[in-house]
Amino acid sequence: MQHILAFFDEDQIYSDRFKKFASAHSNCPFTVYSFHDYKTLESFSRDHPIELLVGSEAKDLRQISDVQPSGESSDYGTHSSPENPIYKIPAKSLIRLSESKAEAYNDISQKNKDHKKREIYKYQSGENILREIMSIYGKKESGSKKAISGEHAKLYLIYSPIGRSGKTTFARSLTRSLSKDCNVLYMTLEEVSDLEDSHCDALFHDTMSEAFYFFKEGKLTESRFRELIYHSEEYDHILPVRTPEDLTTLDSKELIDFMEHVRSVSGKDAIVLDTDSILSRVEGLLPQASRIFMPVMDDRISNLKLELLESHLSKTQPPEVLNNITKLIVPDTSKIKPSSGTLPDNDPLLEYASAVIKNYIYY
Repeated sequence: MQHILAFFDEDQIYSDRFKKFASAHSNCPFTVYSFHDYKTLESFSRDHPIELLVGSEAKDLRQISDVQPSGESSDYGTHSSPENPIYKIPAKSLIRLSESKAEAYNDISQKNKDHKKREIYKYQSGENILREIMSIYGKKESGSKKAISGEHAKLYLIYSPIGRSGKTTFARSLTRSLSKDCNVLYMTLEEVSDLEDSHCDALFHDTMSEAFYFFKEGKLTESRFRELIYHSEEYDHILPVRTPEDLTTLDSKELIDFMEHVRSVSGKDAIVLDTDSILSRVEGLLPQASRIFMPVMDDRISNLKLELLESHLSKTQPPEVLNNITKLIVPDTSKIKPSSGTLPDNDPLLEYASAVIKNYIYY
């Protein structure tokens, strides 16, 4: 799940323009929401964890006279100053937009001094505002145990109800392509999966079966998990379960907790999780995924299965999860040729996976 940046200013044009600019900027790691009405922002904060709030003063105090402090504190403390009600919003971090480059304060308390350091000038280019936001936020995060990108690995889940859709082939190609830019791990929940490495080291290496067992026993520490990772020439992965029965070691609720734990201890930037077609086993994982890739086929039976699946998910999953599903028709490698000079591997599926990454992950 991406972190939320809430941008507040009572000038709707100003706030919406910044949202549009920041959302399209490659250096912005947040999902950006803009607000010009304080009550809307306050209501939004009740249901959505705001990582970073960037806001101007809410000047129309008539709108907020009946708004009480939330009682929650951010890492900047709890504030109830009527001069700036944005301090009441339960955001993890806060940066104030100032209308003056050198704003004076009569109160020189330590709290105000701290807030002075977290102000940026409002009337400058979007590029400068975003750069200052990331500079201030980056300094704050550098003192934390883990940076925003390292706290939990991003999860890219590959699922399809359609057989022979190229699901596993695409999952592995996606992992190989991602490994060129980040530290990525491949995992599979398939009942039967061929071992990519027939080397004797792999045959005696720990697998997902051991990962499940250690987690069940409460012994899957960070160091132990990293020992389970098999390092092949193509990418890092956890070898598949030894027998299909081992997948039943964890029930669906435990599997959700398992993947959340793995994302926090893997030391990876991203995890590509290849699943089987049993929806009940993996449906609980869908909200964790930054993107769900669904290889499909264009034929009558496949389309019928997709309609039934979409009908079910529309009743069980929130809209944001449905919006994260990307359907793909994985090309048949026997019918395509790679473009010249694009990838040294001369693998057309790598070219396809790279295009998917560009359009749906690094867009």
